Amino acid sequence: MVPLGLLCIKAAKHVLRVPRNILMPIILLFCIVGTFAINNSVFDVGIMLVAGVIAYLLEANRFPIAPAILGVVLGGMLEENFITSMIKSNGNLGAFFSRPLAAALAVVTIVVWFAPVVMKLVRKRSLPTVPGAGA
Repeated sequence: MVPLGLLCIKAAKHVLRVPRNILMPIILLFCIVGTFAINNSVFDVGIMLVAGVIAYLLEANRFPIAPAILGVVLGGMLEENFITSMIKSNGNLGAFFSRPLAAALAVVTIVVWFAPVVMKLVRKRSLPTVPGAGA
């Protein structure tokens, strides 16, 4: 795999030298052909184009696209595995945290979620007050 990877890197250097106004339509063409080839459906091509326009609008308004792509790609798999786990545990959410490693990862996740809020509150309380600067 390493020799093949090195050859692909060398080929990619040449592809990246192609001007953007030529490269983007070619990529769009491959996306349309690939989308059509999966199910032989023009509807799928339309869905792909609508998703592309939505992604462009999100990017233009400085929203991150990577989380949305991850959600679309991994969302179905996550839901399927969650339902399977819930069936195996007879609907008990505690089964996700019954092992020490799983419980530790849950605690770390909760800390990461709430750390920005706590840090903002700590910074807000530690700021010195300036007399006469209130509303």
